[in-house]
Amino acid sequence: MEKKPTSGLAVTGLVLGIIAVFSAFVPLLNLLSFPFVLLAIIFGIIGLVQTMKGAKAGKGLAIAGLVLGVLALLVTAAMYSGGSSQGASADAAAGASAPAAEQAQGSAGGAADAAGSADAAAEAQQNEPASDYAVTIDGCRVTEDYAGAPVAVVTYTFTNNSEKATSFAVALRPQAFQDGVELNTAIGSDWDSEKYMKDVKPGSSSTVEIGYNLEGESDVTVEVTELFSFDEMLLAEQTFSLK
Repeated sequence: MEKKPTSGLAVTGLVLGIIAVFSAFVPLLNLLSFPFVLLAIIFGIIGLVQTMKGAKAGKGLAIAGLVLGVLALLVTAAMYSGGSSQGASADAAAGASAPAAEQAQGSAGGAADAAGSADAAAEAQQNEPASDYAVTIDGCRVTEDYAGAPVAVVTYTFTNNSEKATSFAVALRPQAFQDGVELNTAIGSDWDSEKYMKDVKPGSSSTVEIGYNLEGESDVTVEVTELFSFDEMLLAEQTFSLK
């Protein structure tokens, strides 16, 4: 029986298939593997046809070349697809990171502006007077009222920081205490008992005196608060010894 010659196309398809598969797995070389893939598939198909007609031997070689060509094609397609996906992911990540960075910068800028506004507000609040009125307790002297009873006359300096004229009597509430008990106001001729009711214009100051009937010789504690205030914050406080 005469031995059939081996199909040269089947052998060529096998060799090209091996080269195509090898190059498909190697970076950069896989860019050149596509021609080998096509030739391996074409030669494998032609070689398979020749061997199936019985004119040539090497059917297994043709099938192997065809399979390797198809495998190399799949690997090459997968490599290209993976590279494209990575590129798209990188572009998407870069595109997403840019707005995120801008948003972060905007948030940082907004936070800085908010912090600056808060600092400015705090500074403005510190610069603003705690009350529309300022008062100092300047001194205390002992005298007598019309009936000859002992009186402590306290001197105050009242400053009107509000926007309209007002009097010490309307703006403030002065109190004097002995042994924790509030003293009554006194009337006498040794001090001006009506001056504290006179209006003071905004930005101006006035010195007033108020007399208090003493209940003994113990110390006198003087306190001043705003007349209309919810927190009753002390504007001034001082204790005087009568001895």
